[in-house]
Amino acid sequence: MTIFSLQPKAWFVSFRATFFLCAVALVAAGSGAKAQDSLWMPPVEGELKDSVYYVDRILVSGNDYTKDFVVLREMTLKPGSMITKELIEYDKNRIYSLGLFNKVDIQAIPSVDSNATIVVNVTERWYIYPYPILGIQDRDWSKVYYGLGLLHMNFRGRSEKLIASFAFGYNPWIQLSYRNPFLSEDGSNYLEARVGTNVIQNKSLLAMAPSGNFDERHYYASLTLGERVGIANTGWLSAGYEVVRVSQYNQFTTLSPDGEDKYPVFGAGFTYDSRDLAEYASGGSFIQGTITKFGIPSTLVNIVRYAANVREYVPLRSRLVLAMRFMTDVAAAGKTPSYNRVYFGYNERIRGHFNDVKEGESLLGGTVEVHYTLLSARYFKTDLLPPAFGVWRFGLVGEIFGDAGTVWFRGNPVAANLLEKGYGAGLDVLLPYSTVIRLDYALNEVRQGEFIIDLGSSF
Repeated sequence: MTIFSLQPKAWFVSFRATFFLCAVALVAAGSGAKAQDSLWMPPVEGELKDSVYYVDRILVSGNDYTKDFVVLREMTLKPGSMITKELIEYDKNRIYSLGLFNKVDIQAIPSVDSNATIVVNVTERWYIYPYPILGIQDRDWSKVYYGLGLLHMNFRGRSEKLIASFAFGYNPWIQLSYRNPFLSEDGSNYLEARVGTNVIQNKSLLAMAPSGNFDERHYYASLTLGERVGIANTGWLSAGYEVVRVSQYNQFTTLSPDGEDKYPVFGAGFTYDSRDLAEYASGGSFIQGTITKFGIPSTLVNIVRYAANVREYVPLRSRLVLAMRFMTDVAAAGKTPSYNRVYFGYNERIRGHFNDVKEGESLLGGTVEVHYTLLSARYFKTDLLPPAFGVWRFGLVGEIFGDAGTVWFRGNPVAANLLEKGYGAGLDVLLPYSTVIRLDYALNEVRQGEFIIDLGSSF
């Protein structure tokens, strides 16, 4: 649910308006809202057949503020391409995944010979506004935070993101962040930057044992430069600096005996992303690998992390999708303090063991799900609200799932019988502004059950 991956809490930038907007939608539904399959274009005479027409030109309309190249950058259809229904639907979902539009519609209008004009019609979202912040940390409804932010999610009409935010409550923070996905108009290079500070309550059970729990104060600044090749491949390099200071020191908290670690951070990574829809995919692949270096050799902090996240979405038949994920995060080199460890039971969870906290230096996990679309995404429009708020997208998906995972410290064995496992079924509600609410029931290995209410797709 993130608009971009600068901070774990950024998913709420998408979620911050949902309660307000859904309430407005319910009011509007009783006074003029109606479901529509197409809001702009009259139907084309006859049905456009696959593998008959080729793209002559592409026109973008409805984008009063957004530059054309932002939309065109996401499309697989280009002048000269053969037009198929599958490619039209794929491009619609890719453009919608930008998070800039409430509705995307693509029509192919035949012209002369075997050519056709592709018309992309969009309804833009509202781009700049102050917003209230109210959310939960670590997928735990008891860990509430609240605050204010100022967002411009389409600065200069180039899909640039500017965010200033602060929050109180659980793990308070202050942060400034910026993302420019179009250092050049072809969208091949991008830049991300952030600076901020936050207080994080310790997660480590081992570090808590000697004298109770404590807080970590984090200060950070980072800069990332990346290159995007085609629409699916991205690589990047990053550099930054971090300071971690704990409210009380013990042997697990920091590597420095004064309770404060200072170190540079360097990273490199790549992503292959062919998913049709980022918020809730029904086809495609997501493959990400990263290497992150904390500190430099011969200093107290000298840690290397190797991480991978692989997701695959396979359409089995109409309305039925097989979704799979494998993930790992492995530590190497020097000793890991508590703030650099990995966990199940916080941001990553195993359904069936949803509230069980497991701590380690390295992590391994996987999920298999079968999705069945109960209600395909439908759009509702009301004339009582501005276009940026007057188009709503809803859907409903049923699922069955199985989760498994484990964590470990170096020197300890990793075996299949050590994996924690869970399975069950659930209902996923797809809401406007890229919001997903999940209602799950899960069982563990000994068939103990639990109900789960969660935000965002499971992966």
